[in-house]
Amino acid sequence: DRIKIVHSRFDKISILTDLQYCVSSESPRDVFLFYFQSLEHHSSMAEEPCLSNSLFDDSLLYNLDFSATTCQLSGGVCPKSPGEGLCLRALRVEDFSRGFLDILAQLTKVGDVPQEKFEAQFRSMQASPGTHYITVVEDTTSGKIVASASLIVERKFIHSASQRGHIEDVVVSDQCRGKQLGKLLIETLNLLAIHLGCYKITLDCAESNRGFYEKFGFKHENSLFMCRRIFD
Repeated sequence: DRIKIVHSRFDKISILTDLQYCVSSESPRDVFLFYFQSLEHHSSMAEEPCLSNSLFDDSLLYNLDFSATTCQLSGGVCPKSPGEGLCLRALRVEDFSRGFLDILAQLTKVGDVPQEKFEAQFRSMQASPGTHYITVVEDTTSGKIVASASLIVERKFIHSASQRGHIEDVVVSDQCRGKQLGKLLIETLNLLAIHLGCYKITLDCAESNRGFYEKFGFKHENSLFMCRRIFD
């Protein structure tokens, strides 16, 4: 049989372009050996893959169905339209210089995280797709991050090999309170977790914030939260 193997360009990776091989063989094994040998032969033509600057695809946020929200947001606020001069999106590697860690510092102790360490952690998260959904709001005028929240997806064997969502590190800048950004982030990650097939979504909060999260369908269950803190 005549077999035509054609490689097309994918991002910045180009091993073979419009290259044709015609192989006559009765053994499929010979054909596949020929195929992989050709890849090895032309490996010197390959470039380094282009790493995305975004932790995940922003379209996941923009395509969510906000008609199914549990907590109504006024003024038509949604991921595509978070407010004048604001942009809701996935965390980007360049957000180190846009004050992302400064926002987290308003929530808890960040510690010493130089740019090199930040980027290494970012790439590590990026290398586990479908797990980390850190979402931020950028003030497009100042170029600074003014709010953030994280959805961490934990894969399970229980519940028919389903997954569980954890919402963590919800914080809004002191200068941006009253713009519904906290509500927008929680509802966005709520809907994203449902879209991803999570069988339940959990979060930890202070008793004083319990009423706020109950607006989004969360409720206190008869369970005891325990924590062994290794360091602050």
